[in-house]
Amino acid sequence: MRNTNAEIVPMIMEKTLSLLMKKNPDEITMREIAKECGVTATLIYHYFADKTELFQEIGLDCILKLNDIITQAAEKKRTPKTKCIAAARAFRDWCFENPRKAVLVMSGIKSKEEGAEEDLQKFYVCNRTGERLLKEAVDEGSAHSKNIELDVGILISGLWGCCETVILKKSGAEYWNNGVDFTDRFIQLWANEIFE
Repeated sequence: MRNTNAEIVPMIMEKTLSLLMKKNPDEITMREIAKECGVTATLIYHYFADKTELFQEIGLDCILKLNDIITQAAEKKRTPKTKCIAAARAFRDWCFENPRKAVLVMSGIKSKEEGAEEDLQKFYVCNRTGERLLKEAVDEGSAHSKNIELDVGILISGLWGCCETVILKKSGAEYWNNGVDFTDRFIQLWANEIFE
């Protein structure tokens, strides 16, 4: 993204996210985004190289907001174990409260595959938060993990898989409106493996 205008870029991102709540990314054109924003496509191209970059910036913004939610949920707990579990549940709750956004962020928006390592790592901020929380539990002695990054990656990937299964109604029908039980079981299995 090029130098940003304090008012234009947030408006472009907000209007584009609004479109993404109704249509799949491949169904949206830059002209449509420009029309929704009341600006020219040329102006949008001044800030974003293409719609993939714009969508990735929106995805990153969602991820950063999700990370704030995860962090706040963990901070309300006292022990490292309850912090990890609270963070996982906050991730799950966000997915269920924002199903369309969750599907877009986790699988609908093309992942950033190249660029500066620092920029790529921003997309893994939730993983880094989870790793920090699990490391606290390991250091305290209430958890065991030979590979914290792997164990947190499995938690996030597996939990997202469970959430997506419920959101897309691919789980048993009894969980379509009760995804908490479905996902709590996964969180419990993971916690039982990690915590003493």
